[in-house]
Amino acid sequence: MNDKNVIAVVRFDDKKASLDFSCACIEGGINLLEVITIKKNSYEVLSELSNIENVITGAGTVLDLESAKLSYKSGAKFIVSPHTDSDIIKYTKSKGLISIAGAYTSSEIVNAYNLGADYVKIFPASLGGPGYVKAIKEALPFIKLLVTGGINLENSRDYLNAGASLLGISTALTGSGIKPDNKEVVRRSKEFINTTN
Repeated sequence: MNDKNVIAVVRFDDKKASLDFSCACIEGGINLLEVITIKKNSYEVLSELSNIENVITGAGTVLDLESAKLSYKSGAKFIVSPHTDSDIIKYTKSKGLISIAGAYTSSEIVNAYNLGADYVKIFPASLGGPGYVKAIKEALPFIKLLVTGGINLENSRDYLNAGASLLGISTALTGSGIKPDNKEVVRRSKEFINTTN
């Protein structure tokens, strides 16, 4: 989607926490943000973030067509689903957005690709690790993969070397606290950018 390959996943119920976390990620050099739509205030957060210059904001955990429509109206530039839904993919593409559909097995991944997904999301990536990503890319080198779930500083380069195009990062940026330490988020964001680019 741009020259960077790290997506910061915004998954807080609190609007201020979401916006503060997002700004800390941006300050640290991450300009791809995925706002999880099943959280409170998510569409308001999405709308505000979509107006920030040089930041590409998308919607995550989009489960149905109505959510995809709300995401588009809120300014999303890409739509991420945990599953493959042909209606979501068709709508996303009709609006000129990037479609990222969830799948895991090779059959599911090919199906998502054939339905028009620009990227296929593998979650949880930690289940198969970089070795699984490498095996999928060897068989299906033309399919671009987003990996999420268990990605951290120690293994991020391994996933990229295995062939992943995008890394979805959440806990590795926020830590285990309910509300993130934004200075720590800035520091970790910089580390991810330095490690992966």
